[in-house]
Amino acid sequence: LEIAKEANTRKLWVQVDSMAVVTLLTTHSLRLSEYNGMLQQCKLLLARTDWEVRIKHCFWEANPVTDKLANMGLEGHLGVKLYHTPPVVVREALLSDQMGVAWPRQFHH
Repeated sequence: LEIAKEANTRKLWVQVDSMAVVTLLTTHSLRLSEYNGMLQQCKLLLARTDWEVRIKHCFWEANPVTDKLANMGLEGHLGVKLYHTPPVVVREALLSDQMGVAWPRQFHH
């Protein structure tokens, strides 16, 4: 959110594959969590009136590139890392997306 704001983004659509995160960002939840500081920063940015931000839940199959990037974040160090070209790990998913490949959601019985 901070990077988008600094880039003077006026409209932003954020897709999150965790419904719990969507709920935490879009409600006035007062649950105690180690992430309260970060959640408060996000909520302050979301409340600004000089831009429009939509937070939406999506399954990872709808956006496998962001799923791979999120997994990279779990494996790496804390902090922000900006890429000027797509990392190798997401290139195949980007190509599949460009070609219109669909990843159907699988349900286990």
